[in-house]
Amino acid sequence: IKAGALVLALILWFHAVTEQLYQMEIEVRLLVEDPPTGDGSEGAMMVASEIPPTTRVLVTGRGKDLLQLDNDAFVLRVKAEGNTQTYRLTPDQIEKRATDLDVQISEILEPKEIEITLDRRMEREIPVRSELRLEVAEAHIQVGPVETDPLSVRVIGPVGQVERLDYITTDSMVLGDIREEVDFELSLRHPEHTRLVLDPDKVHIRADIQILAENELSGVPIRVRNAGNAQLRPDPAVVRVKVRGGVDVIATLDPAKDIELYVDFAEYQGGSLPVRSGETPFFEVRNIVPSRINLVGG
Repeated sequence: IKAGALVLALILWFHAVTEQLYQMEIEVRLLVEDPPTGDGSEGAMMVASEIPPTTRVLVTGRGKDLLQLDNDAFVLRVKAEGNTQTYRLTPDQIEKRATDLDVQISEILEPKEIEITLDRRMEREIPVRSELRLEVAEAHIQVGPVETDPLSVRVIGPVGQVERLDYITTDSMVLGDIREEVDFELSLRHPEHTRLVLDPDKVHIRADIQILAENELSGVPIRVRNAGNAQLRPDPAVVRVKVRGGVDVIATLDPAKDIELYVDFAEYQGGSLPVRSGETPFFEVRNIVPSRINLVGG
């Protein structure tokens, strides 16, 4: 009986307290609309200045209504006009969305005014730069660069902000002890202090990770560079090489087509010439036997 009486007393006290009027400070979402002129196409005017996301206000209401307030209860809406103007924020600009709550806006606290600058709207394709760093596990190798899909995204915003962009970066991320293919979605980093829209705002990141393998290949042909009209041929015409790279890449190499070996006649001084390897982005030529050859008349 005593416990029941205490609970009842607390309920009556809470009801009496929450029926009284109170004041409290809350954050109200600040929404600035682009000018109504134009159809949203390139060249139309839009807000270019950085706008605070919220404004702090003083509200008055019964305690039980104040306890039910959330971030969507009110929104302060400003319609931009002209080029650069200072707009004073007033309670009558606030839309009340929580119509079932008896709460009123008493005063705008901070900021009391905002400055809005307009600029022409622009759309442009901007390349994406990945900020993903991979730490590949031992005895594994990354084959080729990290790829993004798409390679570029459409950026929409004020001309002055869009034209300053050279690229858009992804969020920074480090992955360690990677042993298999990487394929996931990563958000793009929104440029600070801008009103840009990124479409899409995420990209797919892919990287090919394979087990590290080595192999010896024979019968790899040698070509002669910078010979001009001279009829010259290498002696011997083919050599043996050791290659290293991803297991899938090494297993499918064609010695005659995929490995570029050459000697440069511009280096010729009457003796043998070193055999060099052309650029090989997906595998590494570790050793060439023999490493030097002679040139003979064709």
